[in-house]
Amino acid sequence: MYKYGFTHYFEGSLHFIGHDVVQVGPWTNVYLSFEIENVEVLPEGLHEPSALAVYDGNGELQEIIAHDEGVDCEYKFTDKEKDQINNYLLKIDLKHEKE
Repeated sequence: MYKYGFTHYFEGSLHFIGHDVVQVGPWTNVYLSFEIENVEVLPEGLHEPSALAVYDGNGELQEIIAHDEGVDCEYKFTDKEKDQINNYLLKIDLKHEKE
């Protein structure tokens, strides 16, 4: 993860511990909980990282947003972290969970 301006950069090894699927109109929001296994102390301004994956009405992933304490934050995911998130999302049966 990195903060705007590439301050406090680190590459997290994410261990997923859960998710919630919420339908909002045509959008499907998937809230992901994870632990960062390879970071002992989180950088200043990051306390409880998580992610929000947003799918459109056709089931296409539109965006992955970094959250801290359940809300948008100044941090962004690196490409490798996004790959980890995408791999986890592929294991979720969104159609089954939305019903």
